[in-house]
Amino acid sequence: MDREDLTFTSGDDEVAAWLYRPAPADGPVPCVVMAHGFSLTRHDGLARYAESFAEAGAAALVMDFRHLGDSGGTPRGRFRIGEQRDDLTAAMRFARSLPGVDPDRIVLWGFSFAGGTAVTVAARDAHVAGLILVAPFLDGLARVIGTVRRSPLVAVRVLARAVLDLAGRHRTIPVTGRPGDLAAMTFEGEAEGFAAATGDGSPWRNEISPGVFAVVALHRPVRLAARLRCPVWVARGKRDVTVSARAIERLADRAPGAELHVHDVDHFEPFHTPAGDVLAGEQVDWLRRHGLVGPAPWRKPSVGGRRQP
Repeated sequence: MDREDLTFTSGDDEVAAWLYRPAPADGPVPCVVMAHGFSLTRHDGLARYAESFAEAGAAALVMDFRHLGDSGGTPRGRFRIGEQRDDLTAAMRFARSLPGVDPDRIVLWGFSFAGGTAVTVAARDAHVAGLILVAPFLDGLARVIGTVRRSPLVAVRVLARAVLDLAGRHRTIPVTGRPGDLAAMTFEGEAEGFAAATGDGSPWRNEISPGVFAVVALHRPVRLAARLRCPVWVARGKRDVTVSARAIERLADRAPGAELHVHDVDHFEPFHTPAGDVLAGEQVDWLRRHGLVGPAPWRKPSVGGRRQP
């Protein structure tokens, strides 16, 4: 298994990525394109998943969105839903062009906000072969309602800064803080979750542009569930307060090829506890069952999924 540093272009900027390659195979191999959640970087717990995929025989392309981590883009900390959707689409295009990669076996992998972005991209691209979603952020309206109920003053202050950001006055606010702080994510345990997931040597910074919060209530990828035409592996945590469990259940019910996995974890524990090894093993097993790792020739699998307790 080798890991290579690569870059590709999205918009006017260079996107940084790692490419994990499996042991040499007789033919082209599938590739899992991986993106992390809100503000997080490829350094923050993605390696164990990418290594598991490579050990199973798939390549893994692990990227940082523009303006974050090791990727280019100014101003730093900028967050725009459309730009991240473009970055993920560019990553798929790049993966399909790589020597030794089967362009018909590209799987999208996304956590939290990137999970919702992956749903949007897959709903628009019938050539996506599979979708792996870890605690995906699928309903922005539910998050907004939760924020207003917990901290109405914080919601108003963040919205005011979001409007200024969208008007061209780039500002950043903390990604996370304690309940009541002026920050993007202040539900109980979120600050501790970010601290545990990022670790030493991570380029993660506790700052993000707030413009997304002026439009996040309209960001509801769960509504696209019925348009997914590939197998879907989706997981939620029993103790996750960050994303809507109801939205994840709805996607699992409505996406024709979805199977749901429920674990006794919070939002961030898949990246800093042994639970991550369990999830990675389940994902590899799912890839095998759907023919998304293993030798070519390959036919697109049926979208008949199964739900798991």
